Amino acid sequence: MAFQLIICKFAVKMKSLHNILLTACVAMLALICYLGISGPLTFDGSRARRESAVKDRLLKIRSAEEHFKRDKGIYAGRFEDLIQGGYLADTLRYIPYSDGESFHLRATSLKSRDGQPAPVMECGAEYQQYLQGLDQHMIDQLISTAVDMGEYPGLKIGDVSKDIHNRGNWE
Repeated sequence: MAFQLIICKFAVKMKSLHNILLTACVAMLALICYLGISGPLTFDGSRARRESAVKDRLLKIRSAEEHFKRDKGIYAGRFEDLIQGGYLADTLRYIPYSDGESFHLRATSLKSRDGQPAPVMECGAEYQQYLQGLDQHMIDQLISTAVDMGEYPGLKIGDVSKDIHNRGNWE
């Protein structure tokens, strides 16, 4: 009888241990599901905030470039020309969230249909620059998708290979 009592107590303890282990497994699976859903949502929210700040700055640069072109007949290919001419504040050359990196800025002329030179410009920031510090796997996916589609891997205005009237690649 005493032996049966010991066996019963052992079985109750094992059942309790199994319940605890099962509860821990369920909690772990719930956490994994939550992280699997919240990670991309958090990335998308952070990306949207950062892209909004980058777009705002690119639009200010576009405005400065258009004023420069109105006055000089060409676009500035260097931030120094925009800044020294009073067209753009020095702080606007820096990509938000990039730890002090500058937008890339280029200007050139293309031949128009009538054979005349047509000034064009391009200014942009790559995903890797303004999304740094976020999930690197998600950033790599964005870059890979853009490259596979033949698109710029980030945000930019204008294009030095064709005249698109300084539109942003998000417009």
